[in-house]
Amino acid sequence: MFALDRLTIRRFRGIQDLTLDDLGRVNLLVGPNDTGKTSILEAVSIFCRPRDLRGWLRVALLREVPGPGEPIFSTLEWMFPHRRPVAGPFVEGLIALSGVGRFLVREAKAVYKPTSRLRAVAIPSEANGADQSSYEEGGAHIKFTVIAEPSPDGAGREAYTSYDLWEGESPTFLDSDSFDQNSLFALPVHMVPPHRAERVLLTEFSDAAESGLKQQTLSLLRVIDRQIRDVQILAPTGKRPGIYIDYGSCGSLPLSALGDGVRRAISIALFLPAVENGVLLIDEIESSLHVTALGSLFSWLVKSCQKLNVQLFATTHSLEAVDAMVEAESKNLDRIVGYHLEAPEGVPKVQRLDGHLLHRLRYERGLDVRL
Repeated sequence: MFALDRLTIRRFRGIQDLTLDDLGRVNLLVGPNDTGKTSILEAVSIFCRPRDLRGWLRVALLREVPGPGEPIFSTLEWMFPHRRPVAGPFVEGLIALSGVGRFLVREAKAVYKPTSRLRAVAIPSEANGADQSSYEEGGAHIKFTVIAEPSPDGAGREAYTSYDLWEGESPTFLDSDSFDQNSLFALPVHMVPPHRAERVLLTEFSDAAESGLKQQTLSLLRVIDRQIRDVQILAPTGKRPGIYIDYGSCGSLPLSALGDGVRRAISIALFLPAVENGVLLIDEIESSLHVTALGSLFSWLVKSCQKLNVQLFATTHSLEAVDAMVEAESKNLDRIVGYHLEAPEGVPKVQRLDGHLLHRLRYERGLDVRL
């Protein structure tokens, strides 16, 4: 049994009543643009940690960063399907997900409601020192409902959490570890976007080192490139720190000198140890990689996921990437499941293609599985 054997997206962004069934160790989401591939990865991430609002924000911020003056929680609103009166404001949004697997959460729901309140402010006054005034401050109320599989004695297991977020306040949960880490309602999960700035990788590598995961990360990197001897954070000029690679006979090189392929591999390897027994999500797996490197990267990735008991979900709209992945695992096609996405009339639909069928469609019939 995998972390997730089935996931049903009942309501999430523009997706309704879409089911990924018979999930495998490696799940490839293929299809044209705007068919919901990235949205599915986001839904998987949310389902794995349905009460972790910090995790929700991290996922939302990968797609959209709020503009100047916008509250940080405004990015969350667009994760919820909108139910709006004609020409009226956003009224309420509902996300509903359900799943079956080793992870015991069975249903996860969230309701997002815009709200407001009067906020008092003091205005300096020459006569009285300060006058009181007030203004209407916007906010959002978010309520989570999580239902897990009943306990062995038949008792139900449910959790409810609510947050009130306001324009003028920094959400306190961003600065604390108040999230309930109970494994009953949380599964290790991380989403790797197509592009990763070095400053973000710098933070992520620091976190991995502090968590004692640096050696595991190095071991994974050495599988894909034996010349990588060490990864360090250095500041040669005494000013801006950066990631440096101890690379073969070249010595210590800045990450940028080794190209986007190594940057992509590091981005993936950083989080494999952190999601052991959980889920890794990779958007546009072929991004920054030459097609000739895809086979070795994918073979390395699948073996690493097998070793760490990680379930992988990856998107691609590259036919070369699909071919390289299927060829790399041609002797282990049972590990791979493909899901073809299409969106007739804007509504995402999915068709399951197991590894053997993927191989036949590409290598015997020469069909384009993305269309």
